[in-house]
Amino acid sequence: MIPIDPKVIEKLSNFGLDETEATVYTGLLHVGSVTIGTLSTKLGIDRGKTYRIVSNLKNKGVVKTTFTNPTLCDAIPAKEAFATLIEKKENEIITMKKISKEIIEELEKISNLTVVDNSTLDVVQGRANIYNRISALLKDAKETVYLIAPIDDILRMYHTSIPEKITEFQKRGGEIRLLTQTKSEDLYPHIKRLNISQTRIGKLPSKSRLILEKGTKVIMSGSIQETMDLNDETDSVIQTNSEEMVNMLFTLCQHVWSKAKPFDEVVLEV
Repeated sequence: MIPIDPKVIEKLSNFGLDETEATVYTGLLHVGSVTIGTLSTKLGIDRGKTYRIVSNLKNKGVVKTTFTNPTLCDAIPAKEAFATLIEKKENEIITMKKISKEIIEELEKISNLTVVDNSTLDVVQGRANIYNRISALLKDAKETVYLIAPIDDILRMYHTSIPEKITEFQKRGGEIRLLTQTKSEDLYPHIKRLNISQTRIGKLPSKSRLILEKGTKVIMSGSIQETMDLNDETDSVIQTNSEEMVNMLFTLCQHVWSKAKPFDEVVLEV
């Protein structure tokens, strides 16, 4: 059997490859050019299923096949394959942006309802969706933002658009306060890499995340699983613009913040 690294399989899911597709692709990188029957045997995957997966991967531009008999399949080198996958995603985004203008106009014609300023409460499922909501909050933020989260969550955010939105927010003159908790000195450089001047290290109320814009909205979760999977569908948050809840949690943020130590002081103590 071909040795497959579960961590690599998990990371490949961020590029649109499901677990079996990722297994077949990494398997091909291990064995090189091979018949589908041999690949099926080495991976322990049904022959018919292997044929379908290879076909899917070929359509995605990460696997190539020959016209020989029997057919041989081979993995496209990783650098070239990832360039193809990223380009495909970029093209999808460009298409969505172009089409969205037309769709928005059509939908606005359909809905002539009077907009009522009511509080909303949304449940957001899936880690990728959650980080998109956090990015959107930072993109539109005008008031002070608290970002309170375990260090594992902070590290995952590096692989999203959140650091970019933090930089843009601060350039607009916005104030963001990052509070996290860690006993590992090795992680200090990763915290500093976010370039947030208002950063503190302290005891968190729980292993959950809390992102709040003063007087506007809050995104909060329960306890977070300690995995680096950006597509973890078990992760969930609630988002609300309820004035009462936002104000209550803002007071909590102020209290927790006041008990924590400024990042620079913690580093100097090491």
